[in-house]
Parts: sequence; C-alpha cells; structure tokens
Amino acid sequence: MRAFSVVCGTIILGAIWSCQGGVQPPDARFGDDIVAKAFGEILTWDSLASQVPDDLSLEDSAAFAERVLDLWMREQVLVNEAKTQLSNELPNIEEALEAYRQSLLINTYENRYVESRLDRRVSEDEILAYYHAHPELFTLHDHAVQVLYLHLPDPKIAAQTRGANWSRREERAWNNEANQVKEWLSNADSTSIPKLERWCIERGAVHHVNHEAWWFVRDLVDEVPLSLYRVEAQIQRTSPLSFVDNDRVYFVRFLNHGLKGKTAPIDVARDQIMEILLQGRRQKLRENLRDTLLQRAWAEGHLRRENL
Repeated sequence: MRAFSVVCGTIILGAIWSCQGGVQPPDARFGDDIVAKAFGEILTWDSLASQVPDDLSLEDSAAFAERVLDLWMREQVLVNEAKTQLSNELPNIEEALEAYRQSLLINTYENRYVESRLDRRVSEDEILAYYHAHPELFTLHDHAVQVLYLHLPDPKIAAQTRGANWSRREERAWNNEANQVKEWLSNADSTSIPKLERWCIERGAVHHVNHEAWWFVRDLVDEVPLSLYRVEAQIQRTSPLSFVDNDRVYFVRFLNHGLKGKTAPIDVARDQIMEILLQGRRQKLRENLRDTLLQRAWAEGHLRRENL
C-alpha cells in the first residue's frame, strides 16, 4: 500500500507541477484526463490542480493533492448514500436547491448592480433631518460619554518594587506632575492636549485623548476600572478625577454625556443614520431595477399571462 501511495504521489506531483507551469514529465497526465471516479462522477487533473495552492513545493503539492482526492472520494460516498437513503425526498430537495440557486443568482446580480451605482455621499443636512424626524430610533440603551483618560504604573509602588527609596522630594515631584496632568485635563484645549499626550508618551502611559470619540460606559469600565455607584451623577461631573487600582494610577475627565433611556447625541447616532440612509438608497435602486427589467420584458414580448 505504501509503495502504491508513493507511485500515486509521484504521478500527482508531476501532473500538478505541469498544470502549474513546471516541466512536464513524459508520462504525466493533465487537462481533462480523469484522476478519480466515484459513482459516475469524475475528478479531472485540471480540477484537482486548481485546488492546490501555487506556492507549495513539489512534495507539499503532492501531499495536498492526496488530501483533496481523499476528501473528494469521501464526499462522493456520502452523497451517493444520501441519495440512496433519501430517494423519496429527492424531488423536494432538488426543488429547494433550485430555489436557492435562483435566489443566490438574483442576490449576487442585484448587489453588484446596486453597489456599482450607489451614491455614498451623505450630507450633514440629511443626517440632521433624519435624526430629528426619528428620535425614537436612537434611544440609548446604556450611558454614553465623551471622556479623556490615562493610566500608568504608580511610581511610588514601582520604586518600592525595584528596592529604591521613595523620598519626600520624589513625592513632591510626583504630586506636581499629577497636578499638571489634572490641569491639562481641565483645560482640554488645543494647547494642553498636545502637552498631555507628549507627557503620556514620555511616561509610557496608556492614554485616550480623542475629544470626539464616544464610549458606552460598559465599554469604558473595561479600560478604566471606575467604581460607578451613582452613574448619572458621576458621568455629569466635568472636573478631573484620579485613583489608584491594582498598582496603577488613573486620571479621568468626562467631557460630555448621554443618559440611558434618552435620545443619543447626534455624534453617537451618526454612523447608524448614515447606514439607514444608504440602505434606503440601496432598496430604491433595487426596486427601480426590478421595475425596469419587468417593463422591458413586457415590451420585448418575453412575458405572457392569463387573467385569473
């Protein structure tokens, strides 16, 4: 059996290498010649070669082809057994397969037609008009916040871990830095934010200083271990806060908020609105295509029907 496999592998290797552009051995078979048969179905060398990646070595190509052959034959055995055991149900199965084939064909064509003609430009006026016309669609299911935060290892604990002394001078220096960070967070303007970001980079602090981004609170607490016991009151606080958790120092400042159960701020709803508007355009293109094709088919005499 092993000798047979080696011979088969050598033949497969040569044939596939030939199909992939290599030098063809004198006795190699390829093209439409049959490499395997099963219950009346055939597998050709071309079909086999097309399933083998081009970047494999000769030996790996042969091994891969052997696996393809084995899987193909196993599949044919199962298909034949299923046909035998489900012979009474085959008409219904064939009907379902044909319905699926037609649906797949139609969907593929319509999607390509629509996407090639879709205008993806959505104006701010369109977004605002939809937002104000359908506020019920944008109810927040969680509190949302715009927030700045940063965190880094607690320098005092880090020094003690290294066995270094933490003097009063170092304590004062760190307190001065922490106060500066809070001042930058309080200002949160075009002058202070670049300074804060540069300080974070120099200190190796994890930081988020994007004014425009919105976070749901459930996502924020995965990044910053806030102890939120009066959430609505706490996220409406705009002064910076700091705390230590798991040997890291955290600084946080809430900039803006949207409360759970209320209409989401426009910037939170923006992406959803754009997708809704684009979906409406897609549906209109699809309906216009169907109407146009139907009218053309009637005009060209391809359709006929009897009155019911």
